Amino acid sequence: MPAVRFYRASLLALVLGGIVPAPVYALFTFNDGRDQLFVTGDFSLVYDTNIFANRFANADTIYSGGVGLEYSRHAGIISLDASTGISTSRFEKFSSENFSDPHFQGEFSARDDRTSADLTLSTSRQSEADIISGIRAVSWNYAAGFNTKYRVNDRYSVSGNLGYTLQDFVNTPLLVNLSGYSAGANLFYTINSARDFFVGYDFHLQRTSGNRSFYDHSVNFGLDGKILPKINGSVSVGYELQEPHGSADHSTGSLTESIALTWNLSRRVKITGHLSQDFNATSTNESINTTAGSLDATYSMNSKTAVTASVGGGYNRFIGAEAGGRRDTYFTWSIGPSYSINEHLKVSTSYTYYENWSTLTFSDFIRHTFSVSLSARF
Repeated sequence: MPAVRFYRASLLALVLGGIVPAPVYALFTFNDGRDQLFVTGDFSLVYDTNIFANRFANADTIYSGGVGLEYSRHAGIISLDASTGISTSRFEKFSSENFSDPHFQGEFSARDDRTSADLTLSTSRQSEADIISGIRAVSWNYAAGFNTKYRVNDRYSVSGNLGYTLQDFVNTPLLVNLSGYSAGANLFYTINSARDFFVGYDFHLQRTSGNRSFYDHSVNFGLDGKILPKINGSVSVGYELQEPHGSADHSTGSLTESIALTWNLSRRVKITGHLSQDFNATSTNESINTTAGSLDATYSMNSKTAVTASVGGGYNRFIGAEAGGRRDTYFTWSIGPSYSINEHLKVSTSYTYYENWSTLTFSDFIRHTFSVSLSARF
């Protein structure tokens, strides 16, 4: 009964939010339009056949809702975008998994004719199934990043980045906390007005609370901008070397790539593709080499109705003697329509299929997820 009351109250609030007249762009606009404040809300009803993402396939119905604020300021070369809110979920059977997760994200940007700089900060509490360990994990996640780019002349530009991440698990002693430090630099050569060639170096230090660390060095090169007619994005390939510390494991090298492309097939159809290969530390105090790819397509039937579909897969190779030769292969696909009732209220549905084949029997599973959601922004 509490879940039903939660569902009805959230649904009523969102429907009313969608039909009450509101300003066209933002709830509040001030300082001659340079500052805008939005209020957001969402509610979803989800049926998940495997909420823990493991072979035992415990199913449940989940009722979720959230509220938030978005602030935007754009004045000259300076801009600020920030958002904050809280999301709450209630499980019908596994009530011990109920959660309320706050989040904050901010971005400060400055741009002129030659230089651009972005500083991003984020904090969030996340409650979700950890596929590597096969349990639901609760963690505080912190991230900070700084990116800058300077145009030396009409042909050459240089860029640099610094980053920090921390995932602090709070609900289970089985998982280790993960922290990461990154730095990188790229040199860009402008081939023409639509395309740049670049070459760069990236360093990534990953540490776990289980006294293990991984030093990653990678060199890469590629193209950024218009890759082919009607296809825009970035293509980067290179070589990555990981040096483990805190164990008897040896250094491991691998090809690395990061490809993100968008194909505007027509005014109604857009297709995006992603392909990546990289080393990552895991919550189980191991390292994995992950190869993953996906295709996403959106078909806009009209100004109000759209259908989104995606397909993806990947391969996780667990590294080191303690991993026991574990290998995971996954495949997933999803589809769902969405309908904009008005400029403030949107309803969407989706179905997702996920299957993981693992040499670790506990992590060999199938997962089906059905969802209906309402979202409001005014």
